[in-house]
This record gives sequence, C-alpha cells and structure tokens, in this order.
Amino acid sequence: MTIIQPLATFATIMSLAVAASAQPYEIPWYTIDGGGGTSAGGTFQLAGTIGQPDAGPTMTGGGFSLTGGFWAGVGPAGCNQADLAAPYGLLDLTDITTFVVAFTGQDPLADLNNDGLFALDDITTFVTAFLAGCP
Repeated sequence: MTIIQPLATFATIMSLAVAASAQPYEIPWYTIDGGGGTSAGGTFQLAGTIGQPDAGPTMTGGGFSLTGGFWAGVGPAGCNQADLAAPYGLLDLTDITTFVVAFTGQDPLADLNNDGLFALDDITTFVTAFLAGCP
C-alpha cells in the first residue's frame, strides 16, 4: 500500500466534511398553539384559548378555508346581526361585503341562525337586520 492511497482517502473525507459544514443553519418556523374550549354553567358561558393561532390572512384551497388570528370571526359585538365589520354601530357597505364573502366562503360568521347551513334563512336574517338599522 502506498502513501498516496491514504492521502487521497483523507482528502476525500475532508472535502466532504467541509461541504457538510458549509450548509446554512436553519430554524424551521412553527408555533405552539391550541387548546381552549367552552365552559358553561347555568346561564353563564366562558370561552377561552390557550395560545394564539397563527395570525394572517385567510388561506384557501379547494373547498376549504382557514383563517388564523385572534379567534377569527369573533370580535366586538355590533348593534345587530348585520353589523359584522368595523366601524361597529354603523351598518354600511363593509358589513354587506363581509357577509357576502363569509356566506360564499361558508364562514361560520355568515351562519346567522347557527344551524350549520348556509341557506336563504341566513340571507333573510341579514337583510332584515340590515334594514332595521342601528339604534
């Protein structure tokens, strides 16, 4: 065995080690979220969440959508069922647009009678509440 063979092997190993160490460091992005639920007793109800879901715009694909943020679809109470968007206390085109987008996307925000269906009843409820106006 000549000395060239071990040197070539050593050189090959060292070049692989240098190539391996040249890889960029990476920290994968993730969050720790989850939990929460509703507790009820008598006429009282308390809902809560342990962590904040990933904030961001609505993500859609196929027939599905996912909205992240601080309890998407839950916000300040409006003056009635049609007051779905800021400024609250004022019914305007933003409320109509919010309802139409939620209804066509089958977002629970548009299920105004909470029956799990997106039907004419929800549209009728929205129109009736919108026409009633805010006090």
